[in-house]
Amino acid sequence: MFKKIKESEAYNKYKELKENPQISAAMSLGVWLLLFIIIIVFTRGINSNNSSVKEVNISSKFNNYEYTYKNDDITVFGKYYNKKQVFTILNNKYYYNGENVYIINGEEISIAQDFDLNILKITPSFVEELTSNLDYTEVDGSKQYLVPLVNFINLYDVDTAIDLSVASNYNIIIQKFFKNYNLYKIVIDLSNYYNINNIKNSGKLSIYLYDVNKVNNFTLEYDKLIGVK
Repeated sequence: MFKKIKESEAYNKYKELKENPQISAAMSLGVWLLLFIIIIVFTRGINSNNSSVKEVNISSKFNNYEYTYKNDDITVFGKYYNKKQVFTILNNKYYYNGENVYIINGEEISIAQDFDLNILKITPSFVEELTSNLDYTEVDGSKQYLVPLVNFINLYDVDTAIDLSVASNYNIIIQKFFKNYNLYKIVIDLSNYYNINNIKNSGKLSIYLYDVNKVNNFTLEYDKLIGVK
């Protein structure tokens, strides 16, 4: 059978073309060009798949959601809508309009004096900004990131008196928990931040997220109250 193939008209034609130096070179170039095209197509396919996975797994567009923040000292229940928040701390209700924090008492609303705005800074978008360029390891069903403490301070505590040369020796730990590719919990170990500030706190902050991008616009009624004031 092999002999018949070698003697076939197609084989003889191929052999004749192969013996022509110019045609042989063109055929080799064509083979290499075909392989090059196949590699490009394959590589684009891989990159496309990786991009789609990244878009699904990274929930950076948190336009609105409900949340619970918990640490050793405080529990905050709230809603977030386009950088504005309404939340409750120790049965007191507050509204943050992106500039000031107001305390709400029925139809009365007034600026909350000396309110620590840092409480409101650690949002999912804040966390995403800290971790977007970092590698992670899988720990206890989460994606765990080691974030340089200096990076956290520069984003969270701009007017800090902390010696950044000392802070550069430490990290904070961020864990992201996903369900069906959706981020539903963030756990942050801020113990090094608290220790360097001489604050007695375990530094463990847990953030629970609900109804992501399903919260109705609640800001209009509060903005109206501020306008009346």
